[in-house]
Amino acid sequence: MENLSSELKTKLVSCVETACGETILTMKRGSEEKELVIAELGLSGVVYDSAIDYYMYDLNWTEEQFDDYWENGGEEKEIDNYIDGTVEYYDDWSTWEEIA
Repeated sequence: MENLSSELKTKLVSCVETACGETILTMKRGSEEKELVIAELGLSGVVYDSAIDYYMYDLNWTEEQFDDYWENGGEEKEIDNYIDGTVEYYDDWSTWEEIA
């Protein structure tokens, strides 16, 4: 019998930010859906912290360069990349099973 679990893809169903600031991803793999809280107090803050570390410390950008990037589309781009990366991470059977 063929292993069908290796052919399944994890797909994003929805991304919702609640009134209290939680960001919840709903993902689907095959016929199974799971929810994952990826930010407790706002996704922008989580992404900002990781982005500023990368751009300022790894790429040696100045704070002014980073602020200009962030304010001119960088925030949306980094949030999209963060969500895509999370979905991609759970596009594996073993990591998918880690979601409660």
